[in-house]
Amino acid sequence: MGNTSSSTAVDPGTMYTATATASIQAARATALTLSPTSNVKGKTFDRFVQIFLENQDFAIAAGDPNLAYLATKGILLNNYYAVTHPSQPNYIAAGGGSTHGVIADGFNRISADTETIVDLLEAAQVSWSIYQEDMPYSGFQGTYVNQQNGANDYVRKHNPLVSYDSVGTDINRLAKTKNFTLFDRDLAGSTLPQWMFITPNMTNDGHDTSVTVAGKWARNFIDPLLSNTKFNKDRTLIILTFDESESYLKENRVFSVLLGSAVPSTKVGTTDSTRYNHYSLLKTVEDNWALGNLGENDVNAVSFF
Repeated sequence: MGNTSSSTAVDPGTMYTATATASIQAARATALTLSPTSNVKGKTFDRFVQIFLENQDFAIAAGDPNLAYLATKGILLNNYYAVTHPSQPNYIAAGGGSTHGVIADGFNRISADTETIVDLLEAAQVSWSIYQEDMPYSGFQGTYVNQQNGANDYVRKHNPLVSYDSVGTDINRLAKTKNFTLFDRDLAGSTLPQWMFITPNMTNDGHDTSVTVAGKWARNFIDPLLSNTKFNKDRTLIILTFDESESYLKENRVFSVLLGSAVPSTKVGTTDSTRYNHYSLLKTVEDNWALGNLGENDVNAVSFF
């Protein structure tokens, strides 16, 4: 629908100095943050939560004890596929129904006339937010390296919407792209939205560590939420998946599981072998709230319900 324009400029987040860090602290103090709420009833669920982990083949992820445990709490999707390699195009596809010509993990900007799921959600008055672990402040545009230990923390390439100028140049939409600390605040204050996308940092998602670390993080994060009535209420559907497989030579099949109160009790602990992919995330949401579509690969995708 729109054209992709790429910048050759160095992502400023990869080169933080003490001065730049001070600038981030100043920006954090004044950054606009919004936590919209809504109560638009859906066909199957009233809240949709997407959590992406990183770069693991299906068999290895399924063999992790913590991920295997989570699978017993919901529906294992054993025929779910990422769209492509490397990471960034998969996140972009999950937000807008196409990779829009993005083929690498560098800095990209997609033209403002390109629609995303946000356009459909807002038209239907369904609230939304993105929560990104270690994003230094709401609406941050770069990549952030931990200033104490040099670890990769928040990375722009794992944000499904910031590369779209329809989001990245809109202050009110950027204000809904937030840090995990604001997830905790929104949860405590009952101000979580109906649609959300959650990305752990580069340690916890397994990118810079291992599936063991990612599985432990996922269980520790998700399991308490399943018993939290402020989160897992009113038909909440969670999908935990991976952005892509580790191997570029094998099929791009990734471990995925549906969780939450929207999963029928009779389906808990079962396996669904229907073929899905990241475009199914969009199709499921579009069908649930009768949003229409983006006219991209979401049109012919298969919904989870």
